[in-house]
This record gives sequence, structure tokens and C-alpha cells, in this order.
Amino acid sequence: MPLDPEQLERLRPLVEVETGMDFTDNRARRLREAVEKVLATKGISDDLDELLANSDAHAAFLDQVTAELMVGESFFFRNEHHFRALRECVIPEILNRNTDRNEIRLWSAGCAGGEEPYSLAILLDQILQSHAKNESGTDWSISILATDINTEFLERAQQAEYRDWSFRRTNIHNDTRYFEKAGVVKRLLPSVRQHVRFLYLNLVKDIYPSPLSGTTGLDLILFRNVAIYLQPRVVEAIIQRFHRCLKPGGWLLLGEAEVSQFRPEGFEVERFGPATFLRKPARFTEDDRSEKPPGPVLPAVFQTKVPSVDATQVGETRASRTPKAETNRQRPAVGGAATPEASSPPVPARPQVSKPRGLPRVDWQDIERCLKRKDFVAAESELKRIPQHRDRARAKLKYVRRLLELPQTARAREVLDECLHEEPLLIDAHLLKACLAEERGDLAEAESSCRRALYLDPGSPMLHFHLALIQQQRGDTSGSQKSFQLVQKLAKSQEPETIAEHGDGICYGRLSEMVQSILKS
Repeated sequence: MPLDPEQLERLRPLVEVETGMDFTDNRARRLREAVEKVLATKGISDDLDELLANSDAHAAFLDQVTAELMVGESFFFRNEHHFRALRECVIPEILNRNTDRNEIRLWSAGCAGGEEPYSLAILLDQILQSHAKNESGTDWSISILATDINTEFLERAQQAEYRDWSFRRTNIHNDTRYFEKAGVVKRLLPSVRQHVRFLYLNLVKDIYPSPLSGTTGLDLILFRNVAIYLQPRVVEAIIQRFHRCLKPGGWLLLGEAEVSQFRPEGFEVERFGPATFLRKPARFTEDDRSEKPPGPVLPAVFQTKVPSVDATQVGETRASRTPKAETNRQRPAVGGAATPEASSPPVPARPQVSKPRGLPRVDWQDIERCLKRKDFVAAESELKRIPQHRDRARAKLKYVRRLLELPQTARAREVLDECLHEEPLLIDAHLLKACLAEERGDLAEAESSCRRALYLDPGSPMLHFHLALIQQQRGDTSGSQKSFQLVQKLAKSQEPETIAEHGDGICYGRLSEMVQSILKS
């Protein structure tokens, strides 16, 4: 059923907030076509007034329209100039700079069907044939984060099966080191797939940088052929956040048409033939050590209510207050995910933890100076002077997050273990350990750490959300569905504009939307 102009005009600002796109003037036709296609093919009622009045249906509908608007066209090693510069200049520079920690961290933002992040994984394997070991004889650790807003794209990418059209500019599919034939498709081998982690993330509405999503301390971000669809102010805000996601000296690659349109502050321009990259200065800046509060690019969807507890006061339970739905909270089943059934076996009483307090007095400027010169021993000596073990552990957790921004991931894991040894009741420390294990592919450890956090706060929607993501990756479809459904129930018992605990700034309303999008896929 065609939309009338009045319906389209009511819908337009909602989709613009959801996507960051501009649908004024002649661009409204594209929006109309997407909306009408969703209404026709997704089995959604064509009564827009009724649809938009239902919060659940509203969120799902906007997500489907957004997915329809996003172009998923990609192919392996798209743009020869970019990949030549990556192969000959950018990646070798990153490897040379990272020999002290033998780690490389990349992000494909807007990954579509997965061709781009998998191309990066293949490229790294080819380059590392001559850099297989660093000077200490240790293998390189490769982390490639791939995100998109379209859950159908992400599902296709995780299958890693491609037809000839995805290889129209390359013959890499004939290389048996990377692909095997599976009927009419070519399937990527697990040895390459293991380096890529796919994640649903809306660049306009979600929180980054955050160690919980692996968007800190990055060496390279690819953001190609996405910005051309967005409003200029939205692109500027996204790129500012990318600047904070990158480590000093990190690289940002835009599409060829986009790099000529945007000259964001804080980046240096580096040209390699026809390929143009943006680079964050290698020296430390005030931005590198700022503690800017997290928030979405377009926060107008929910006017967030920030809790009175300071963002650095992490790791405490909710024992000191009673949430709106405390009496109806479900307890986790023994040996399994939390479930909404009333017959779930009880768990031991939650440990009593003191009320949140401010971080102890620490000379963080001195610690930052130590980090700048990579004198970690001196920085950690400063932390060891804190007399109370709980205060010391909470300060160490803040220090761990700074290490991850540099990044010094291996050292961050060591200090995080020390932190949990000193104070096993730090919920956010257990959650962070789960996210770090998930990033390196240790899903068993990730689930174990997430469940430890849930033992301390079994009614936390955010902790159940992370458990659901881990279960999903482990192939536990039934467990992940139950966990996602429980997240929905718990999140809806909270005010949608309130910042979620253990969420690095995400609000409960957005958390509920994300789960709705995942469950609809």
C-alpha cells in the first residue's frame, strides 16, 4: 500500500534519528521505497499510526527500514589502491610499531556481508608469512572487529560462504589456503574466520569507544562507503569517536568519495599514491587521556538520566537500592543461564558489598606520564600505595581500561587478574574479563567470567545481554534466545532513558531495541 505524503513526513524524522541519514528533498523517494518494501515483504501491518504507537513494533519496524536503506554491496579486496597501500605501507608500519606487544587490532565499521573484514584477515596472513614471529619468537595476535546495523548481513557474513560475484576483482577464491569449495559457493576456512568477530552495532545510536565491544586501542579503522549516506554533522561526530577509538598513531580509511568531503580535526593526512588515509598523531594528546562521558552520536532518541554514581565507580552491586522490579527478579538456574521460570532453583544470597564510593586519591597525572613513556612498573607502583585492597582493586580496574586504550592488552589482562584476586566482588572486572576472553576467541572462559558477574548481580539486563551474545557465538541457540528474552523482560522494568549499569553508557531503552533487532533476525 503506497504511503501518503503525510505519513511519510511523520516517519521521516524518526528514521533520520535512527540512521543519521538525510531524507529531505529528492532523498525522500528512497525512504518511501524502503518503507513500502518493508511493509510489503516483512509481514508488518500497513497501519503506520498503530505501528508507531507500539514501542516494540515501532523499534523493529525502524530497524528493518534502516537495514533496507543500507547498501550491502561489497566484494573481496574492493578498491585495489586501498589494499595496495595497506599491503605495502600501512600494515607494515603497524607491525613495526607493535613489535613490543605482537598484536594488531582492526575494525571494519559497516562490514556488510563480511567481504571487507575477511579480506583484511587474508591480507594479514599473507603479510605475516614474513613476520610470523616477533623478536621474542611469539606468534602475532590478530583481532578484527566487524560491525553492521543489518542483522541479515551479519548472519550471512558469519556463514562465510560466497559466490563468484564476491570475487569479481580477484582470484583469491582459488587459493586453497583460504577457501574450500562447497557446492556452488566458496567457503572461507576456519583458520581465517577465527580472526574476525562480528557484532551488531549502530554507529549513530550505540556507545563507542568501549572495551566491552573491543572498540578501544585500535590500529586501523575502515569506514568506507558508509559516510556518503549520512548527514555531515553525523559523520563528523562518528569520526570524532573513531579518533578516540584509535591508539596514538592509528589509521582511519574512508571511501574515495568520502575522504575529499571530510577533513576532520585531529587527523593528519597521509597519501600513498591515489590512496588517502587519515592518521591520528603518534604523540599523546589531551584527547588520549580525557574522560569524556560516553554517549550516542544522536542522543535525542532518549534524553538520558545519568545515575548519581560516578562512571568510575565500577564493580559494586545494587545491594544499596531496590530497582522498580526487584520483587519480580529471576534468579539464575544452577549451572545454566538465568531463566524466567518461577521454579528456577534458588542461588546463594548475594554477597554484601559496601555502597559505591569515589575512587581513592591517586595521582592520575603521574600515572599518565608513566603511560606516555611506557613505564608501567612505575605506574603500577603508584597504585600499590593505595592501602585498602578494595580501593586498590577499583583503581586498578580504571588503570586496566587505560591500558586497553593504548593498547597494552596482555598487560591489561595481567593487572585485571590481580584486580580480581584482590577484590573478587568487582562485577565490572568480571564482565571486562569476559569481553576480553570473547575477543580472543576463548568463549568458554568468556561464559565462565560472565556467569561470575551474574552470580553477583543476577538481575542485571546488561550482564544477561553479554551472556546471550557469548551463547550465540558458542552455537547455544536455545540458551541465547532465553537470555535475550530475559534481557527484554528486565530492561522493560527500568525507565528506558536511564543509563544501564555495567553498560559503559548505554540506556535501557536502547538495550531493549538492540535485543529486539537481534531476535527479529
